[in-house]
Amino acid sequence: MTILVFPSALEAAAKFAGEAGQWGRRVVGASSLDVDPNAAAFDAWARLPFIGAPDFFDALEALVEREQITDLFTPHAPTFHLLEQALPTRLPGLKLMGPGPFRRQMDRVTDALAEGRAGLAKASDYAGAPSSLPAEFIAGLLAQVETIHGECSRDKILAICGVVPSAPKGDIVEIGALFGKSSYVLNRVGSYGGVGATLCVDPWNLGLSVQTDAPTHIQEASSGWDWDVVYAGFLVSMLGCATGDFNYLRMTSEDAHGEYVRDRTVTSPEFGTTPTAGAIAVLHLDGNHDEAAVAQDFALWGPLVVPGGWVIFDDYNWPHGDGPRKVADRAIAAYGSRVQRSFVAGGAMFVNLTP
Repeated sequence: MTILVFPSALEAAAKFAGEAGQWGRRVVGASSLDVDPNAAAFDAWARLPFIGAPDFFDALEALVEREQITDLFTPHAPTFHLLEQALPTRLPGLKLMGPGPFRRQMDRVTDALAEGRAGLAKASDYAGAPSSLPAEFIAGLLAQVETIHGECSRDKILAICGVVPSAPKGDIVEIGALFGKSSYVLNRVGSYGGVGATLCVDPWNLGLSVQTDAPTHIQEASSGWDWDVVYAGFLVSMLGCATGDFNYLRMTSEDAHGEYVRDRTVTSPEFGTTPTAGAIAVLHLDGNHDEAAVAQDFALWGPLVVPGGWVIFDDYNWPHGDGPRKVADRAIAAYGSRVQRSFVAGGAMFVNLTP
Protein backbone atom coordinates (compact mmCIF):
# COMPACT_ATOMS: atom_id res chain seq x y z
CA MET A 1 0.00 0.00 0.00
CA THR A 2 1.23 3.46 -0.93
CA ILE A 3 -0.76 6.34 0.52
CA LEU A 4 -0.93 9.82 -0.96
CA VAL A 5 -1.45 12.62 1.59
CA PHE A 6 -2.80 15.82 0.06
CA PRO A 7 -2.48 18.65 0.94
CA SER A 8 0.60 17.69 2.91
CA ALA A 9 1.37 21.13 4.32
CA LEU A 10 -1.22 20.80 7.09
CA GLU A 11 -0.20 19.67 10.60
CA ALA A 12 -2.66 16.78 10.47
CA ALA A 13 -0.99 15.55 7.29
CA ALA A 14 2.44 15.32 8.91
CA LYS A 15 0.95 13.57 11.93
CA PHE A 16 -0.79 11.03 9.69
CA ALA A 17 2.46 10.41 7.78
CA GLY A 18 4.25 9.57 11.02
CA GLU A 19 1.53 7.16 12.10
CA ALA A 20 1.30 5.48 8.67
CA GLY A 21 5.07 5.07 8.64
CA GLN A 22 4.81 3.16 11.91
CA TRP A 23 2.32 0.83 10.21
CA GLY A 24 4.98 0.12 7.55
CA ARG A 25 3.16 2.04 4.82
CA ARG A 26 4.92 4.07 2.13
CA VAL A 27 3.59 7.63 2.24
CA VAL A 28 3.81 10.20 -0.54
CA GLY A 29 3.08 13.84 0.22
CA ALA A 30 1.75 16.41 -2.22
CA SER A 31 0.95 20.07 -1.88
CA SER A 32 0.00 23.01 -4.08
CA LEU A 33 2.59 25.16 -2.34
CA ASP A 34 5.99 25.72 -3.92
CA VAL A 35 7.61 25.19 -0.51
CA ASP A 36 5.99 22.67 1.82
CA PRO A 37 7.30 22.78 5.41
CA ASN A 38 6.31 19.11 5.86
CA ALA A 39 7.93 17.73 2.71
CA ALA A 40 10.71 15.94 4.62
CA ALA A 41 8.12 13.94 6.61
CA PHE A 42 7.23 11.84 3.54
CA ASP A 43 8.95 9.06 1.62
CA ALA A 44 8.43 11.10 -1.55
CA TRP A 45 6.91 14.50 -2.28
CA ALA A 46 5.37 16.15 -5.34
CA ARG A 47 3.62 19.35 -6.23
CA LEU A 48 0.01 19.23 -7.42
CA PRO A 49 -2.08 22.10 -8.81
CA PHE A 50 -4.71 23.68 -6.58
CA ILE A 51 -7.94 21.66 -6.58
CA GLY A 52 -9.74 24.34 -8.60
CA ALA A 53 -7.18 24.29 -11.42
CA PRO A 54 -8.32 22.71 -14.72
CA ASP A 55 -5.31 20.37 -14.81
CA PHE A 56 -5.64 19.14 -11.22
CA PHE A 57 -7.06 15.70 -12.01
CA ASP A 58 -4.65 15.10 -14.89
CA ALA A 59 -1.73 15.87 -12.58
CA LEU A 60 -3.21 13.71 -9.83
CA GLU A 61 -3.66 10.78 -12.24
CA ALA A 62 -0.06 11.07 -13.41
CA LEU A 63 1.22 11.13 -9.82
CA VAL A 64 -0.88 8.10 -8.87
CA GLU A 65 0.49 6.14 -11.81
CA ARG A 66 4.09 7.23 -11.27
CA GLU A 67 4.16 6.44 -7.53
CA GLN A 68 1.77 3.45 -7.75
CA ILE A 69 -0.54 5.03 -5.18
CA THR A 70 -3.43 2.93 -3.91
CA ASP A 71 -5.00 5.15 -1.23
CA LEU A 72 -5.46 8.87 -0.63
CA PHE A 73 -5.79 10.65 2.70
CA THR A 74 -6.77 14.30 3.00
CA PRO A 75 -7.14 16.34 6.19
CA HIS A 76 -8.73 19.19 4.17
CA ALA A 77 -12.56 19.24 4.16
CA PRO A 78 -13.09 20.94 0.72
CA THR A 79 -10.58 18.56 -0.88
CA PHE A 80 -12.31 15.55 0.64
CA HIS A 81 -15.69 16.77 -0.64
CA LEU A 82 -14.36 17.23 -4.19
CA LEU A 83 -12.59 13.87 -4.28
CA GLU A 84 -15.55 12.04 -2.80
CA GLN A 85 -17.64 13.30 -5.71
CA ALA A 86 -15.09 12.93 -8.52
CA LEU A 87 -12.88 9.91 -7.82
CA PRO A 88 -15.47 7.21 -8.64
CA THR A 89 -15.47 8.38 -12.25
CA ARG A 90 -12.05 10.05 -12.66
CA LEU A 91 -9.86 7.58 -10.71
CA PRO A 92 -12.03 4.61 -9.69
CA GLY A 93 -9.02 2.55 -8.59
CA LEU A 94 -7.91 5.11 -6.02
CA LYS A 95 -9.40 4.59 -2.56
CA LEU A 96 -10.32 7.72 -0.60
CA MET A 97 -9.66 7.13 3.10
CA GLY A 98 -12.61 8.32 5.13
CA PRO A 99 -14.59 9.58 6.78
CA GLY A 100 -13.72 13.14 5.88
CA PRO A 101 -12.18 15.60 8.34
CA PHE A 102 -15.45 17.45 9.03
CA ARG A 103 -17.33 14.20 9.62
CA ARG A 104 -14.53 12.93 11.86
CA GLN A 105 -14.77 16.06 13.97
CA MET A 106 -18.55 15.85 14.22
CA ASP A 107 -18.21 12.21 15.26
CA ARG A 108 -15.68 13.22 17.93
CA VAL A 109 -18.09 15.80 19.30
CA THR A 110 -21.02 13.37 19.23
CA ASP A 111 -18.98 10.67 20.97
CA ALA A 112 -17.64 13.15 23.53
CA LEU A 113 -21.13 14.36 24.37
CA ALA A 114 -22.34 10.79 24.82
CA GLU A 115 -19.44 10.14 27.20
CA GLY A 116 -20.20 13.42 28.95
CA ARG A 117 -23.84 12.47 29.54
CA ALA A 118 -22.87 9.01 30.79
CA GLY A 119 -20.17 10.57 32.98
CA LEU A 120 -22.63 13.08 34.39
CA ALA A 121 -24.95 10.26 35.49
CA LYS A 122 -22.07 8.48 37.21
CA ALA A 123 -20.80 11.69 38.82
CA SER A 124 -24.30 12.27 40.20
CA ASP A 125 -24.28 8.76 41.65
CA TYR A 126 -21.00 9.48 43.45
CA ALA A 127 -22.35 12.84 44.63
CA GLY A 128 -25.53 11.27 45.94
CA ALA A 129 -27.47 14.06 44.23
CA PRO A 130 -27.80 15.56 40.74
CA SER A 131 -24.43 17.00 39.73
CA SER A 132 -24.15 20.74 39.11
CA LEU A 133 -21.70 20.16 36.26
CA PRO A 134 -22.96 20.37 32.65
CA ALA A 135 -22.54 17.27 30.49
CA GLU A 136 -20.48 19.40 28.08
CA PHE A 137 -18.06 20.23 30.90
CA ILE A 138 -17.52 16.57 31.71
CA ALA A 139 -17.19 15.77 28.00
CA GLY A 140 -14.44 18.34 27.62
CA LEU A 141 -12.72 17.28 30.83
CA LEU A 142 -12.63 13.62 29.79
CA ALA A 143 -11.30 14.51 26.34
CA GLN A 144 -8.57 16.81 27.68
CA VAL A 145 -7.41 14.53 30.47
CA GLU A 146 -6.59 11.78 27.98
CA THR A 147 -3.76 13.97 26.65
CA ILE A 148 -1.97 13.72 30.02
CA HIS A 149 -0.13 10.55 31.09
CA GLY A 150 -1.12 9.06 34.42
CA GLU A 151 -3.09 6.34 36.17
CA CYS A 152 -6.04 8.40 37.33
CA SER A 153 -8.87 6.14 36.17
CA ARG A 154 -12.16 7.19 34.58
CA ASP A 155 -14.14 6.16 37.68
CA LYS A 156 -11.88 8.19 39.96
CA ILE A 157 -12.20 11.22 37.66
CA LEU A 158 -15.98 10.98 37.73
CA ALA A 159 -15.98 10.59 41.50
CA ILE A 160 -13.96 13.81 41.71
CA CYS A 161 -16.54 15.42 39.42
CA GLY A 162 -19.23 14.19 41.80
CA VAL A 163 -17.85 15.34 45.15
CA VAL A 164 -15.54 18.32 44.59
CA PRO A 165 -18.11 20.89 43.35
CA SER A 166 -20.03 20.64 46.64
CA ALA A 167 -16.94 20.68 48.87
CA PRO A 168 -16.70 23.52 51.40
CA LYS A 169 -14.58 26.56 50.62
CA GLY A 170 -10.88 25.96 51.06
CA ASP A 171 -7.75 24.85 49.26
CA ILE A 172 -7.43 21.75 47.10
CA VAL A 173 -4.09 20.16 47.98
CA GLU A 174 -2.52 17.30 46.05
CA ILE A 175 0.50 15.39 47.33
CA GLY A 176 2.12 13.68 44.33
CA ALA A 177 1.38 15.14 40.89
CA LEU A 178 3.65 13.35 38.35
CA PHE A 179 2.63 14.68 34.90
CA GLY A 180 -0.45 16.45 36.26
CA LYS A 181 -3.35 14.22 35.21
CA SER A 182 -5.24 14.30 38.49
CA SER A 183 -3.89 17.84 39.09
CA TYR A 184 -5.76 18.99 36.00
CA VAL A 185 -8.99 17.28 37.07
CA LEU A 186 -8.88 18.63 40.63
CA ASN A 187 -8.05 22.14 39.47
CA ARG A 188 -10.58 22.29 36.66
CA VAL A 189 -13.47 20.86 38.69
CA GLY A 190 -12.57 22.82 41.81
CA SER A 191 -12.20 26.06 39.90
CA TYR A 192 -15.51 25.55 38.09
CA GLY A 193 -17.20 24.91 41.43
CA GLY A 194 -15.54 27.90 43.11
CA VAL A 195 -13.99 25.76 45.86
CA GLY A 196 -10.61 27.48 46.20
CA ALA A 197 -6.97 27.47 45.14
CA THR A 198 -5.25 24.31 43.94
CA LEU A 199 -1.78 23.46 45.28
CA CYS A 200 0.26 20.53 43.94
CA VAL A 201 3.23 19.21 45.92
CA ASP A 202 5.83 16.93 44.36
CA PRO A 203 9.65 16.81 44.63
CA TRP A 204 9.94 15.22 41.17
CA ASN A 205 12.95 13.34 42.50
CA LEU A 206 14.06 9.77 41.73
CA GLY A 207 15.35 8.99 45.21
CA LEU A 208 12.09 10.01 46.84
CA SER A 209 9.91 8.19 44.30
CA VAL A 210 11.15 4.66 45.04
CA GLN A 211 8.47 2.72 46.91
CA THR A 212 10.49 0.31 49.03
CA ASP A 213 7.43 -1.58 50.32
CA ALA A 214 6.55 -2.63 46.76
CA PRO A 215 7.99 -5.55 44.75
CA THR A 216 11.39 -5.01 43.14
CA HIS A 217 10.01 -4.55 39.64
CA ILE A 218 7.79 -1.71 40.90
CA GLN A 219 10.71 -0.12 42.76
CA GLU A 220 12.77 -0.19 39.57
CA ALA A 221 9.98 1.05 37.27
CA SER A 222 10.87 4.73 37.62
CA SER A 223 14.66 4.31 37.70
CA GLY A 224 15.01 5.12 34.01
CA TRP A 225 12.82 8.20 34.12
CA ASP A 226 14.28 11.66 33.71
CA TRP A 227 12.46 13.40 36.55
CA ASP A 228 13.29 16.84 35.20
CA VAL A 229 11.40 15.86 32.05
CA VAL A 230 8.49 14.57 34.15
CA TYR A 231 8.46 17.90 35.99
CA ALA A 232 8.56 19.73 32.64
CA GLY A 233 5.64 17.55 31.54
CA PHE A 234 3.67 18.73 34.56
CA LEU A 235 4.35 22.34 33.58
CA VAL A 236 3.33 21.65 29.98
CA SER A 237 0.06 20.13 31.19
CA MET A 238 -0.84 22.78 33.72
CA LEU A 239 0.43 25.95 32.05
CA GLY A 240 -1.80 25.05 29.13
CA CYS A 241 -4.99 24.40 31.06
CA ALA A 242 -4.85 25.49 34.72
CA THR A 243 -7.72 27.77 35.70
CA GLY A 244 -8.37 30.00 38.69
CA ASP A 245 -5.83 30.10 41.52
CA PHE A 246 -3.24 27.40 40.89
CA ASN A 247 0.34 26.77 41.94
CA TYR A 248 2.82 24.10 42.97
CA LEU A 249 5.77 23.45 45.27
CA ARG A 250 8.66 21.32 44.03
CA MET A 251 9.74 19.98 47.39
CA THR A 252 9.01 17.19 49.83
CA SER A 253 5.63 16.95 51.47
CA GLU A 254 7.18 17.87 54.83
CA ASP A 255 8.93 20.99 53.53
CA ALA A 256 5.83 22.06 51.59
CA HIS A 257 3.71 21.65 54.72
CA GLY A 258 6.05 23.99 56.57
CA GLU A 259 5.63 26.66 53.90
CA TYR A 260 1.88 26.14 53.68
CA VAL A 261 1.20 26.64 57.38
CA ARG A 262 3.64 29.54 57.66
CA ASP A 263 2.54 31.57 54.64
CA ARG A 264 -0.75 32.40 52.98
CA THR A 265 0.77 32.53 49.51
CA VAL A 266 2.62 30.15 47.20
CA THR A 267 4.98 31.52 44.56
CA SER A 268 6.54 29.92 41.51
CA PRO A 269 8.22 31.40 38.40
CA GLU A 270 5.54 29.96 36.12
CA PHE A 271 2.33 30.74 38.04
CA GLY A 272 3.38 33.79 40.04
CA THR A 273 1.97 34.31 43.53
CA THR A 274 -1.20 32.46 44.55
CA PRO A 275 -3.10 33.21 47.77
CA THR A 276 -4.14 30.20 49.84
CA ALA A 277 -6.73 29.79 52.58
CA GLY A 278 -4.52 27.75 54.90
CA ALA A 279 -7.43 25.32 55.30
CA ILE A 280 -8.05 22.32 53.05
CA ALA A 281 -11.34 21.47 51.38
CA VAL A 282 -10.01 18.51 49.36
CA LEU A 283 -6.81 16.59 50.18
CA HIS A 284 -5.55 14.13 47.57
CA LEU A 285 -2.79 11.84 48.85
CA ASP A 286 -0.97 10.30 45.89
CA GLY A 287 2.72 10.52 46.79
CA ASN A 288 5.05 7.67 47.69
CA HIS A 289 2.88 4.65 48.55
CA ASP A 290 5.12 3.22 51.28
CA GLU A 291 3.08 2.97 54.47
CA ALA A 292 5.43 5.27 56.38
CA ALA A 293 5.31 7.88 53.60
CA VAL A 294 1.51 7.84 53.34
CA ALA A 295 1.23 7.99 57.12
CA GLN A 296 3.54 11.01 57.26
CA ASP A 297 1.61 12.80 54.50
CA PHE A 298 -1.68 12.22 56.28
CA ALA A 299 -0.27 13.22 59.67
CA LEU A 300 1.00 16.49 58.19
CA TRP A 301 -1.91 17.50 56.00
CA GLY A 302 -4.92 15.61 57.38
CA PRO A 303 -5.47 17.89 60.42
CA LEU A 304 -5.87 20.85 58.04
CA VAL A 305 -8.95 19.40 56.31
CA VAL A 306 -12.01 21.44 57.24
CA PRO A 307 -15.36 19.98 58.42
CA GLY A 308 -17.29 18.80 55.38
CA GLY A 309 -14.03 18.36 53.46
CA TRP A 310 -12.75 15.34 51.60
CA VAL A 311 -9.63 13.18 51.93
CA ILE A 312 -8.83 11.03 48.90
CA PHE A 313 -6.38 8.16 49.47
CA ASP A 314 -5.14 7.13 46.04
CA ASP A 315 -4.53 3.43 45.34
CA TYR A 316 -6.47 2.19 48.33
CA ASN A 317 -6.87 -0.93 46.20
CA TRP A 318 -3.27 -1.28 44.98
CA PRO A 319 -1.99 -4.68 43.82
CA HIS A 320 1.63 -3.81 44.63
CA GLY A 321 1.32 -2.85 48.30
CA ASP A 322 -1.09 -2.00 51.09
CA GLY A 323 0.41 1.21 52.50
CA PRO A 324 -2.46 3.48 51.33
CA ARG A 325 -5.08 0.97 52.54
CA LYS A 326 -3.57 0.63 56.01
CA VAL A 327 -3.29 4.39 56.50
CA ALA A 328 -6.79 5.03 55.15
CA ASP A 329 -8.32 2.35 57.37
CA ARG A 330 -6.59 3.78 60.43
CA ALA A 331 -7.73 7.28 59.48
CA ILE A 332 -11.36 6.23 59.08
CA ALA A 333 -11.23 4.44 62.43
CA ALA A 334 -9.67 7.49 64.11
CA TYR A 335 -12.21 9.86 62.57
CA GLY A 336 -15.02 7.71 63.94
CA SER A 337 -18.31 9.60 63.86
CA ARG A 338 -16.66 12.46 62.01
CA VAL A 339 -16.92 10.37 58.82
CA GLN A 340 -20.13 11.29 57.03
CA ARG A 341 -19.57 8.87 54.17
CA SER A 342 -16.80 6.95 52.44
CA PHE A 343 -16.55 4.92 49.27
CA VAL A 344 -14.02 3.48 46.84
CA ALA A 345 -13.93 4.67 43.21
CA GLY A 346 -11.27 3.83 40.67
CA GLY A 347 -9.18 2.20 43.37
CA ALA A 348 -9.13 5.34 45.54
CA MET A 349 -10.79 5.76 48.95
CA PHE A 350 -12.91 8.91 49.26
CA VAL A 351 -13.60 10.02 52.84
CA ASN A 352 -16.04 12.85 53.57
CA LEU A 353 -15.97 14.49 56.98
CA THR A 354 -19.15 15.67 58.65
CA PRO A 355 -19.90 19.40 58.26
